Amino acid sequence: MTTPITTTRVLLVEDNPGDALLVTEMFDQADPERYQVVHVPRLADAIDTLRTEPVDVVVLDLRLEDSQGLDGVRILRETASQVPIVVLTGSDDEQLALACIDAGAQDYLAKAEARAHTLQRAIGYAITRIREAQLHELQRSLERYRALSSSAQATTVTAALAGSGAVSVRHPEVFEHLVRAYGLLLEPYLQRRSDTVTAARVDMERIATDLGDAGGGPRDLLDLHVAALDRAIAIQPDPHSRSIVFEARLLALEMMGLLVDYYRVGQRRRRA
Repeated sequence: MTTPITTTRVLLVEDNPGDALLVTEMFDQADPERYQVVHVPRLADAIDTLRTEPVDVVVLDLRLEDSQGLDGVRILRETASQVPIVVLTGSDDEQLALACIDAGAQDYLAKAEARAHTLQRAIGYAITRIREAQLHELQRSLERYRALSSSAQATTVTAALAGSGAVSVRHPEVFEHLVRAYGLLLEPYLQRRSDTVTAARVDMERIATDLGDAGGGPRDLLDLHVAALDRAIAIQPDPHSRSIVFEARLLALEMMGLLVDYYRVGQRRRRA
């Protein structure tokens, strides 16, 4: 069976039409089926594209009409922290190259040295480097969640036998239902219908109510949060899905507040 080619969507930010054509031709020479190049001449256009379209990597010229030097790197990094940046410039200044990396770029390539194979290598390196950083941060974040969840408690089995343990142990069917419901809250983000993880309050309240009815507390909510994230990442292991760990933090905080409200009110919420 032939492995399908994964298309890399490249955002080329270059205000010189001749240079833009040359770089686009380099991508065609490297592999015309692997790269899809979207060219914009201004930094403002690049920002709009990053906010509205999927982009795998940015190739950025340092000298633009509306941006000069490292400011462009910094602004793009603030706009799309998960997208790797390859700086392309007419200078071969090593100090400038290091400054670009410090500002948030993943790689640097002088135009005089740019060839199809060197550009392809720089793109591959940039994507690999940022994905490795994302994976490390992902693991750290999930480990922090797990350290706070019920799975980190040594008394889980004993507590479950006494009727006071984790919901995932005492009521596995309920917990499975809640994990699926929580996963549905994440779907719009995973399918890129939304740039942030948001959810209807009625759906969030329903999950918090069901968890509260099962005797769940803050640690159970973290169990639920981690389980849903683990499944989301396993199903769609791309850079966009990995960033869900960070985007979903506010969702977890909102859910925690709803669970607190459940116990504060002391009664079951009415369902819509």
